[in-house]
Amino acid sequence: MSTDASHRELAERLRTQARADGAGSPGANAGAVDAGAGRPSSLTEPFRTLAEQVGHASFRVTDAQVDAVRDAAGSEQAAFEIVMAASVGAGLRRWDAAMRAIQEADDAAR
Repeated sequence: MSTDASHRELAERLRTQARADGAGSPGANAGAVDAGAGRPSSLTEPFRTLAEQVGHASFRVTDAQVDAVRDAAGSEQAAFEIVMAASVGAGLRRWDAAMRAIQEADDAAR
């Protein structure tokens, strides 16, 4: 297996695992991945706002946003999973863009 294929496979495994249900409500992590990646999400408030903020400008996330999600989710674990899933979504959005740019450069060089 080439390195490129290995990386793609690992990225897909990460995407799948991040979307899996966890401590929160069913579908919450999948919604957080989508919101973190800048895609439409089925998340309700306050989850959507936090996940979008993590994806867009994580340095602006406030304690109040995290507290609101923890209170709404009912546990620290569920709030943590929302933040992590949104982070994975944001990171994979950037990774996907980088892979497209590399592929386009490779195609242009041929």
